[in-house]
Amino acid sequence: MTFGLAYIAAGNSSLGWKLSLAVAAVPAFASIVAAIIAARAARHAKRAELSAQHLRDLENRISEKKYDVYKPMINLIRDMLDRRQIDEEEMRSRISDFSTWVIIYGSDDAVRAFHDFMQAAYHDPPAKVLMKLYADFVLAARRDMGYADTGVQQTHFLGMRINDLYDNSLLRNVNAPLREICQEADWQPPWLRS
Repeated sequence: MTFGLAYIAAGNSSLGWKLSLAVAAVPAFASIVAAIIAARAARHAKRAELSAQHLRDLENRISEKKYDVYKPMINLIRDMLDRRQIDEEEMRSRISDFSTWVIIYGSDDAVRAFHDFMQAAYHDPPAKVLMKLYADFVLAARRDMGYADTGVQQTHFLGMRINDLYDNSLLRNVNAPLREICQEADWQPPWLRS
């Protein structure tokens, strides 16, 4: 019987040692798992950060390109409205260059606004319609170049160029929809003709 008790006592001390080892191994194992998860999360965060930086770099390059595309056309139209003498060949060349690149870099709204402005210009529009379309184009370019939520309206833009904008009955409601302005001027845009 003493042998049996000694064996049980020896077995219990062996069991206690194993239990102590198991209790000590659980936190160590949890620490290792937590370290692996943290390392993976850090790698994922680093990849996401690099991807976001790459996207910002691409957006900056596109924004710079848009500036290069829009500036000559905005300046050309400004010069035309200021009645500066412009060589016809130079004007055609600048319009052609812009038309080539705005379709690539311009937003849908900017492309539509430029299209409408140019098509109207070919069909003898009233001054009010032409000024509305010019302002619409410049504002579309503004939104396209990074001010998507701009609150600037046609009157804000044209008011910098026309000193009697609010006194001039011809341009007073230039913020109205194009259809209203065309109807008031008794002029139909060519892109709406059937």
